[in-house]
Amino acid sequence: MTEKNLTDSGAEERTLQRGILPWHVSLIAIGGIIGSCYFLGLGLTFSEMGPGAVLIAYIIAGITIYGVMQSFAELLVNIPRRGSFVSYSREFMGDTAATGIAWAYWTNWVAYVPSEALACAVFMNYFITLPFENPAWSTFVWGIVALFLLTLVNVYHVKWFGHIESIMAIIKVLAIIVFTICAAGIFMGVIGGNLHPFTESGGFIGSQIILSGDGSTFEKLFPAGTFIIITYMIWTLVNFQGSEIVGLSAAETQSPEVNVPLACKRVALRIILIYVIPVFSLTLIVPYAEAGLDESIFAYTLGAYGLKWAAGLFTITTLIAAFSCANSGLYGTVRALYGLSVEGMAPKFLSNLNKFNTPQNATIFTIVPMWIVFLLGFASDELGLWGDAGLPLYANLLGISGFTGTLCWVAICWSQIVFRKKLKERGYDPNEVLTVKAKWYPGLAYFCNVIMIGAMILLVFEDGGMPVFVISVIATFVPIVIYVIQKKRGKIRKNITYGSDEITFDEKYPVRK
Repeated sequence: MTEKNLTDSGAEERTLQRGILPWHVSLIAIGGIIGSCYFLGLGLTFSEMGPGAVLIAYIIAGITIYGVMQSFAELLVNIPRRGSFVSYSREFMGDTAATGIAWAYWTNWVAYVPSEALACAVFMNYFITLPFENPAWSTFVWGIVALFLLTLVNVYHVKWFGHIESIMAIIKVLAIIVFTICAAGIFMGVIGGNLHPFTESGGFIGSQIILSGDGSTFEKLFPAGTFIIITYMIWTLVNFQGSEIVGLSAAETQSPEVNVPLACKRVALRIILIYVIPVFSLTLIVPYAEAGLDESIFAYTLGAYGLKWAAGLFTITTLIAAFSCANSGLYGTVRALYGLSVEGMAPKFLSNLNKFNTPQNATIFTIVPMWIVFLLGFASDELGLWGDAGLPLYANLLGISGFTGTLCWVAICWSQIVFRKKLKERGYDPNEVLTVKAKWYPGLAYFCNVIMIGAMILLVFEDGGMPVFVISVIATFVPIVIYVIQKKRGKIRKNITYGSDEITFDEKYPVRK
């Protein structure tokens, strides 16, 4: 049993401030899963998988993330912990596994946030060209501005993070609503002129586009076969990256026992409205062969039908999404690192808080490598970050982000499975003692893990999947090796300090005699 240390009774405990308001929680939950990888990455999955496969893939991924959030809500409410999924991984999977999972999550965002800052810079260059002879220097300056703003937002009062992310979430959701309405008008023949760019005649489109191409109906819907639904699942799941941030924000959320599970339970509806319906609309009005990573598939589609104003709107929205995704990612990975420190799996100074009760040291420890990655990327022509050569890098970043993020989700579901198993072993009836219970347990939890673990393993069968797999595995196991060595040397803290609002599983559910 882990020893629980509290602060001296005469001293006021300093912990993460509950500055995230109830209305922030829902918007963070919905905005966290709408990043630039949604507006750009969807073009990759659509072009590679075809219309039928991409739609099924998003439905399966949506069910999977819904299951993950159900498991997360049960853990967050019944065993409140500041370290979030790091704490649960440590308590129910062991400190060694938790170390690898959490540091992989940290490494993921350290590599990915600079790419989002570069995306912000590229889109800013599209609107405002700085007076430099070399366009790359304009990109460099805008990237520095983006990273500076990200640093400022994340070391200041957490309420500002909630405000900023909520506003950006509203903008992204409104843009998706606009696209869905425009897509419906295009499909019905109301928008787009008399002659559509992808059909031989104007008016009602029907099945002309979704069933375009050669071969049988099945071959038109699944041009790359059905196996690609699983082998390409990582690139689909990455579009949902950020769902776990609502859990990482639980320790800074007002009335988390009400607002966190409510936000998690609403994920299913959001997935349908934000992903399934727009993706289905997309398959009806643009051929999959036209999709790609050159630009937002939404902007391209609307522009092709003459809606230049809407295409411009999506260019601006993609810029906002890039900054929002980087902002959420930095926030999430800092809280994961804070959780590592709280749980004794990272240096203690990383859990120190500033005057705003935000983990400033963890933020600096995270943002500095991001700045280094950005500068090295700018200095290296081989990375090809500005131009067509950068597209493979972006796809690889999506894959690494998808793999390591999925690993985190596996840990959440598995922690909940072990949690339920231990409850029964100690003589408790989950229906009686749990305040919040995950729906459709255990079927949904096991289904989610099978899909996610299968997607990670089968990634090696995709073109370009092996490098992504290898890098992701290294990012997971190197911290584990370091942790095991340090543990044998006696350098790991054994006693953990918990907040007054936290409780361990052993304390809350002791063995019944």
